[in-house]
Amino acid sequence: MNNFKYIFFLFIMMISLSSCEEVIELELNNPPEKYVIEASLNNQEGGVSVLISKTKTYNSSNDFEGVANATVEIENQFGSVTRLVEMPKGVYRHATLKGIPTQTYKLKITVGGETFTSTSTMPAIVPLEDVYPYELKLFDGPRLFTHVKYTDPIGVKNYYRFMEYKNGVYTKSIMVSNDEFTDGRTVNQTIFPYDFNEESKLKKGDRIKLDFLTIEGPVYKYWFSVDNGAQGGGDSAAPANPVSNIKGGAIGYFSAHTIQSKEYTVQ
Repeated sequence: MNNFKYIFFLFIMMISLSSCEEVIELELNNPPEKYVIEASLNNQEGGVSVLISKTKTYNSSNDFEGVANATVEIENQFGSVTRLVEMPKGVYRHATLKGIPTQTYKLKITVGGETFTSTSTMPAIVPLEDVYPYELKLFDGPRLFTHVKYTDPIGVKNYYRFMEYKNGVYTKSIMVSNDEFTDGRTVNQTIFPYDFNEESKLKKGDRIKLDFLTIEGPVYKYWFSVDNGAQGGGDSAAPANPVSNIKGGAIGYFSAHTIQSKEYTVQ
């Protein structure tokens, strides 16, 4: 009889546990909104762009929602100030402004009663020598990648960013490098895609464009932290905001850089 009671008790417990499903709702704390600034100035006419938006909640879409009615100014090292024009909403440009290598520029943004500033020095041009396809053998077989060839100036600290476009669409690869191990050498840099999937493979007939940027140290640190810490990589256990060179509490960057481009078609 005692054994029967014991077995009956276990049976009731098993039914209770299997039928009890507790719904746990996570309460995600949404931090206060911050302005997000993506500002760049290059050495080509009209090569200035400042995008202003705000951070979003966890469940929001990633669509760009620009912030209107900001005052955006760029000052060169001689005190000349250029005010940018908003076109379209949240995007600020100027038709003729271009930067000059080795010169320093100041960015000033006033929006919503707040002011944000940043300073960036445009590095000297490092000539882009060649852009071409190169085959590497990976775990899933041979695969083509874009290679970039340039010669790093000796004795000067240099930082680079590479932006690849396939058939007119940015591949979203975040590629930056420095000359810690390549000072004064000829470099053949491999451009790896953001995702190693079938869609990112280079195929016959693809038109590839590569933008080669010389950037300064703080901007390199920003993009390096985007690629690592913001995705929970490196020493970071969880995503974190990238290292910004903008003062005043905004997230983002201001980059004065040179840009060169080359194209090829995959044969």
